[in-house]
Amino acid sequence: MELLYQNGYGSIYKMPKNTSHICEMQLIVDTVGIFLSREDLNHLLSIVHKSYEPCTCADCGGDFCNKIWCSNPLIDICLKVDESILDHLEDLIRGAQFMLDVNATLEKYRIK
Repeated sequence: MELLYQNGYGSIYKMPKNTSHICEMQLIVDTVGIFLSREDLNHLLSIVHKSYEPCTCADCGGDFCNKIWCSNPLIDICLKVDESILDHLEDLIRGAQFMLDVNATLEKYRIK
């Protein structure tokens, strides 16, 4: 696996092309690895952005949510967060997105 980006919270690695057609990368936080596609990474970023806003559910009562909950047909993911962790997670996702797109961006603006 190739390291795309890392910070104090975790790291994201690019998976070899022959490993999986669906999962392009793996997010590693502590000892947990989560396989993600680009769409999953974009969706996780939108959840992180929403987590900065006060929660309107009955349990939270307008306070900030202290967890990120993602569900899909294969697995449920729940990460305990605070504002510092949200900042690190957002940086991790944006850094990985940048690294995934940097070659295409450089090729697009290459002087010919």
